[in-house]
Amino acid sequence: MFNLSHPKLVTLAEAEGYAEVADFLEDHTLGSVVPAICVASDCDHTADLEPDQRAGFCEACGRASMKSGLVFAGLI
Repeated sequence: MFNLSHPKLVTLAEAEGYAEVADFLEDHTLGSVVPAICVASDCDHTADLEPDQRAGFCEACGRASMKSGLVFAGLI
């Protein structure tokens, strides 16, 4: 199921300079590394990680809480 309205996905798209989540996904769907965002409620750190990343290390808050934008959208 696709979820293009998840708040963290919207924040990630905006941080990457996109007004629309769909445009963000179109540009990154086939990438070998893609933008990811920390899922912790008190952290919005972003980094480029593997497309299927679900628990990457967040350098800002120190938790294994980074998730790929493609995972948020339900593409992977």
